[in-house]
Amino acid sequence: MWIKICGLSTQAAVETAVKAGATHIGFVFADSKRKVTPEYAKYLGKFVPKTVKKVGLFVNEDLTLVQDIVAKVGLDMVQLHGQESADYAAQVGVPVIKAFGIKDGKLPDNISEFKNQVILLDAPPAQFAGGSGTSFDWQALDLSALDGYQFFVAGGLTPENVGEAIRYFPTAYGVDISSGVETNGVKDLEKINHFIEKASVAHSEDLLAECLAIIRKLNDYHIVPYLMGSLAVTLVAGFPTNPDDIDLQLRQADFQNFDLLTEVMASMGYQLIDLHEHKFSKGKILVGFANVETLKKYADVDYSELALGKNQADSSALFYLPNIAQQIKIYKAATQDSWRAGNQKIN
Repeated sequence: MWIKICGLSTQAAVETAVKAGATHIGFVFADSKRKVTPEYAKYLGKFVPKTVKKVGLFVNEDLTLVQDIVAKVGLDMVQLHGQESADYAAQVGVPVIKAFGIKDGKLPDNISEFKNQVILLDAPPAQFAGGSGTSFDWQALDLSALDGYQFFVAGGLTPENVGEAIRYFPTAYGVDISSGVETNGVKDLEKINHFIEKASVAHSEDLLAECLAIIRKLNDYHIVPYLMGSLAVTLVAGFPTNPDDIDLQLRQADFQNFDLLTEVMASMGYQLIDLHEHKFSKGKILVGFANVETLKKYADVDYSELALGKNQADSSALFYLPNIAQQIKIYKAATQDSWRAGNQKIN
């Protein structure tokens, strides 16, 4: 799940957000108490790794100036909080997050023009666009109207209610916060940590529930998968990792009838999007399958030594799970070029 912390203006806040697991860091270039100069944002960007997106927030700014700041700061994305058109957004030069204020549970008429962009659902603007600390009426919004959109939920989020927001908006790709992690108008490092932890926990729980449902379905066909990746770490280590997909591995024999696997996934609403990668998708959820029998060669882990996994919430799902030592070996192997090139997959 995308977790965006916006309005950062100190090195300590940036480093805290990155270390805690934020996926997006927001710098404000519009009129606001959180506004930073391009020069200072460029400095703060030095503390943001390439795996985390740097986002610049603008409101009805001259397009040329936005493009200049994108280049100067090295922004990965731009967030637009004004009345910018879809044509304007298309010329920014980097991916765009278009913010919309939700009033009386209604999506703006022009929101469909931005279906190819990421959108952000926020409270109606007050003095400044965004960061008001107020929320829109979730219950008044028809969730089916969001089908097909990649969107952030923002507006009035806090460490205390972010889990509720993630559960209420199951198709949301991310959550965004600014004032909700502040104390007296200043970014609170403890609140940043708390928010990211709570968001990660809620997302991990939701994705794990979906994963267990898939595993139970596979069990119906006498297939017992091997759970890998961040979800496996969450179960083994007992802390949230904000996983971005479901990583299951199967024995070679279970791949002999890949058509059956495709049918099983289709019965749960998944589409095969990459045959070579054995990857399926359903909305924001990605599920990948790989060959567990290659672990010995590439990670020095014998799959036959993996134990049956346990989940207190669902003991009916049968799956194998690496222990901590095995997880470390697999993680190290996953960083090697030969592994990342796809040699762990079935030809």
